[in-house]
Amino acid sequence: MPPSRNGKEPKRDNFTIIPNILDTLLGGRERLREETGLRTLEQRVALLRLQGKDGYQDALLNIAKGDQATLALWSQPFTAEERQHRRQVIFDLWLAGGTEREVEKALQLGHGTVRDVLKVERPRRLAALSPKEQAPVYNVWSFGGCDPRFGQKHPGQIPGQAVVALLLWLTQPYDFVVDPMAGGGTTVDVCKYLQRRYYCSDIDPRRPDIRQWNIREGYPRLPRKPNLIFLDPPYWRLKRDEYSGDGAAMGSYEDWLGFMAKLAKASAHAVSPGGYVALMVESFLDEKVSNEFLFLNRDCLNLFEGARLEGIQEIAVNMPSQIKSFRDVEYAKRKGILLDLKRELFVFRSPL
Repeated sequence: MPPSRNGKEPKRDNFTIIPNILDTLLGGRERLREETGLRTLEQRVALLRLQGKDGYQDALLNIAKGDQATLALWSQPFTAEERQHRRQVIFDLWLAGGTEREVEKALQLGHGTVRDVLKVERPRRLAALSPKEQAPVYNVWSFGGCDPRFGQKHPGQIPGQAVVALLLWLTQPYDFVVDPMAGGGTTVDVCKYLQRRYYCSDIDPRRPDIRQWNIREGYPRLPRKPNLIFLDPPYWRLKRDEYSGDGAAMGSYEDWLGFMAKLAKASAHAVSPGGYVALMVESFLDEKVSNEFLFLNRDCLNLFEGARLEGIQEIAVNMPSQIKSFRDVEYAKRKGILLDLKRELFVFRSPL
């Protein structure tokens, strides 16, 4: 380094010289990429944080000073098990809607690392994808209960088999699916099962793989326009006491319809051209307030078609009778009313 004008050597920041030293000691930056790797993900992260601003300074400086013990520890290659775990972490973050740059930033990986992993993992996982379910051919779906593989217990839980059927019908592997009211995570689990990328959120997330977001504020900034938006909102006051106190289930029926109207317009704007919006809804007898049968299906159909979404299919999703308690059954007998076991799944298409 040339001397300064006053004849003194300029002060050197230890961390600005580390990249060059590491290049020399480790044989170039290429060794920091997928081909060689380090012994653990944390150690890989440490080497890639070459500026030393977030920890690991002592270890980096020891390497810079020629500490062969530290260098030997950090330059050990991954075991096969550690390498596969690392690839799984990277792939899972990408599947959950992260862009390549976002994943690299989150894990402090070198540029191109995620792309390298995806080149291997995408075809490998696609070849291993073999769901036992088939795409549906009828518009009446009946399920004996909720498949325990999909979602956790939740007030508005639906059979994950319905989401499986929907995705097999309307999407392909690695298509992008958005669920802004993800509840117990049914859509998350189905997307992982079928290898669809996903972005799932909820006003009151109950799992770490569901992002916190209030859809009443519109859609968050998405990494790309989704091929499919799946909507399973609260059915106005049904199970109101079990939902978040500031959610869409609060307020009057007119308030709920106002929320659904905004949701329809936002979904029409968010979905990709030619993409799909699927809405699950249940009509019911409102004994507690109006004593009228509320046709949520009819009202929502009008709202979504009014948002310039083309309705292309209505599917009857028959719920198992086990969702009704013995008390519900006895009450229905006394009152002479019918219990609701059917939900409608409307499918709309966005214009090209």
